[in-house]
Parts: sequence; C-alpha cells; structure tokens
Amino acid sequence: MARRRIHSAQNDPLHPPKGDVRMTLEMGGMRRSITLRSLIGVIILGSLGLVGVLVWQALTLRSTEKISPSKPDASADLRLDRVHYTETREGVKEWEMEATSAVYRKEGDTMVLEKIRATFYGKNQEIYHLVGEKGKFNTQTKVIEVYDGVTIDSDDGYHMRTRSLKYQADQKELHTSDPVELEGPSMLVEGVGMVVDLNRERVKILRDVTTTLPSLDWKKSVRSAR
Repeated sequence: MARRRIHSAQNDPLHPPKGDVRMTLEMGGMRRSITLRSLIGVIILGSLGLVGVLVWQALTLRSTEKISPSKPDASADLRLDRVHYTETREGVKEWEMEATSAVYRKEGDTMVLEKIRATFYGKNQEIYHLVGEKGKFNTQTKVIEVYDGVTIDSDDGYHMRTRSLKYQADQKELHTSDPVELEGPSMLVEGVGMVVDLNRERVKILRDVTTTLPSLDWKKSVRSAR
C-alpha cells in the first residue's frame, strides 16, 4: 500500500530552514521536495488558466450569437405604404389603382388594401372612378374586390353607391350582388345586383328595380328578367 507522509523541514534538525518552507511528499516509494511558495504559485497559475478558459468560452459564444444571421420568417407579410398599380393591354390602359396601405399575403397572392381609389377605362375611354374603404387585389388573376362605402362616378354624370364591388379582369366587368343606388342627372334607380360592362359601356341593375324621375314626380317599379 502506498504511504503518504508530509512533514515540514522547519522541524527537521538535519535540514535547517533557508528562508522558505520546504515540504516533502512521499508516495509509492518516491520522495519529492517542493517549497510552499512554489505550491502556491502552481495553484495561482492553475486558477488563472481556468479563468482564462471560461472567459474565452463566454466571448466565443457571444461572438457566435452576433455573427449568426437570423433566419427570415417564411410566413412574414410584406407591408407597403402608398401603393399604385396600373394595368395595360396591348398598350391601352385598362385600369389604375392606388391605396394608402397594403399587406401582401403570400398564400393566395393577395394584397389587402386600405383606402382605395381606382379608375377603370371603357372601350371608348369612358372613365369610371371607384372609391372604397377596404379591398383585396389578387396579383395573379387581377381580380379586385372593394367593400365598405363603395362609390362609382362616371364621366357622364352618374353616381353609384353599394356595399361591395368586384372587378373581373378577364371579362372587364364590375359587378355586385348587393343593393345598389344609381343616380343620374334626371333619375334615380335602385335595385339589387349590378353589372357594369366596360367593353359595351353599359350598366345593368339585375332585379327589384325601382326608377324615380324627379322632374316628372313619377315613380315606376320594374321587375327585371333573370
């Protein structure tokens, strides 16, 4: 069995002190003599080395956190202010639209719009001005939906009001299934559902039509064919 013995050289008459305390370590048949000052120095150096390692690890971790780029959120929406769109076909302008703000939804390729103003052009450049509080625009199909306080004004003096309206780009039509009020220079037409054919420059109220002629003080209800 290994023997371990430690004694101070100060108490050994055969080894008088020489200004430092010397210790003798005996283990496994081997004897080593070290000074107390050397032992303390080794302990201090070991402690400093451990502190250095810990500081290096902390700095490396912090540096890694700063350098590593953050991953983009794949589901994040794109928010825009003051957007403006223009659609042309064979060099002829078909419509233009602007909104005070827009949010792009990647799913469905849809822009959600606020405070919309749009202008649609008929075949002979008849102009229809549309205004609405909110809406959506599909960037692929070019379908525009507007709702909340929708109004349309034509260049020939007609004013239309309804709750919602949709523009079909493939048919060049504005249509709604909501109640509609159409007011002209000399008449007022009310009904449910409306189609504005921009190619033919024709407006049609679909059903439950009531026409009022203020100049004649005469009111006529007409049930349109479905």
